[in-house]
Amino acid sequence: MKYKVLGLVFILGSGVIEASSLKESIEDASIAGFAFGRYTTNGGIDGAGSRYQFRAKIDLTSGEYQGYYVTGGIFFSQGSGTPDKNNVTTNDIQGSRGTRTDMSGSDVFNINNFFIGKKISGSKTTLKIGQMNVATPFTDRNVDRGIGGTIENADVKGLKFLFSYYDSWITDDMYIAAQAQSGDNKRRGAGIGNNLVVAGVSGSYNLDEDKNQNLNFRLYDLWAHHLADYMIFGDISYRRAFAEDVFLKITAQVATTRVNETAAFDSRSAFLNGYFSNKVANETLPGGPNQELARTRGIYNIQASVQAHRLYAEIGFAGSFGEGYGVILDNSGALNTAGKLWNGSHGHGADGFGFLGGGATKDTDIRALYAELDYKLGSFILELDAAWISGANNHPLLEAGSKHSNYNYRGYVPGFKGRKKTMNASFYEITPSIAYKIGKKVTAQIYFANIFGDIRLNRTRLQITYNF
Repeated sequence: MKYKVLGLVFILGSGVIEASSLKESIEDASIAGFAFGRYTTNGGIDGAGSRYQFRAKIDLTSGEYQGYYVTGGIFFSQGSGTPDKNNVTTNDIQGSRGTRTDMSGSDVFNINNFFIGKKISGSKTTLKIGQMNVATPFTDRNVDRGIGGTIENADVKGLKFLFSYYDSWITDDMYIAAQAQSGDNKRRGAGIGNNLVVAGVSGSYNLDEDKNQNLNFRLYDLWAHHLADYMIFGDISYRRAFAEDVFLKITAQVATTRVNETAAFDSRSAFLNGYFSNKVANETLPGGPNQELARTRGIYNIQASVQAHRLYAEIGFAGSFGEGYGVILDNSGALNTAGKLWNGSHGHGADGFGFLGGGATKDTDIRALYAELDYKLGSFILELDAAWISGANNHPLLEAGSKHSNYNYRGYVPGFKGRKKTMNASFYEITPSIAYKIGKKVTAQIYFANIFGDIRLNRTRLQITYNF
């Protein structure tokens, strides 16, 4: 009943559905999204802090009327999944009249999606206009958002085409990085006005009549006015099935970016507005090398995976080319690697392959050898991740790891001058985890991620997720 009431609200608010169609639209409404609660604690000499985090992303889509439909949704986030020094759980519960604390700028309740869609009669074409998640290989489709329009078409057998334009947008990583700034309380969450255009094509083909051999590919390009001249992502995979639940898969990925020569964020956020002009001053250590901007950036990733009934295994290697390796707007996007901490110790895209992360600095590179092993045992999934990371990677450290006299630091983490530092680090990650699935909706998971080498950091996380 509550879903029908929500559906009525969204339909009435849109103004595009006639009164005679309300009953059908409400009854045909669908809900999608997720909700989770997690507890995270960091340890080791380079880690500290514990936090709770609760998040819900719920989207409701009306039934169709003459091909039109409306999607509206909410987003709620409280607490942090990336605690640091001096973070404690004491203040994580909040008063019922607010969802914001001084501990984290990510505490927020907001309207997530609100757009009108249209399915074209006689064609496999869908148009969307409004506020929506930016679903591309360069972004996080759950939390990155834009105001604009997108068109998808699948009239050609085996192919899907996408074209999107956003007049105003922001990624969650960039939003959180802006929240770290003090003295900018009224403008920290301001959006980005560099017009964003994304075009892409993906394909899926069966190579034999028995459908035992499959070829899949994606090719996308992103352009942002006075920001990115191009941001290209491509991958191709070959899958060979030998029996039911038995297959071998080979995947190759590449991503490359060129930053505009006069790059500047069009934003009222003080951090974003001054990022390019202040990068060297804000990220260079006293007496250290200049943290100059990398204009050309690239990543390649080669992976092999195999499944034999209950057992799944993968191994891969990622490397970089160009002046840096910060190739996408999100910290990982569609780049598929193993490990749960080396590419996610920060919540604002400073690590990994993010556009403003460690790989955004000139003369940086990364090498990552990784593996994953999963075994299904009834409702349990036992998993082991392993990774080796090296190179002149300008890897960001948490505040707890930024005050050692014997560390050879390279610079400051973007947005955290004087608090968090970076270093060219070689280290390993070993992460065992256990997940328990209750049907298709609920998953409970616990993992212990351990990094050792030039960096010594561990993270324990317990999480329960419900998928709508």
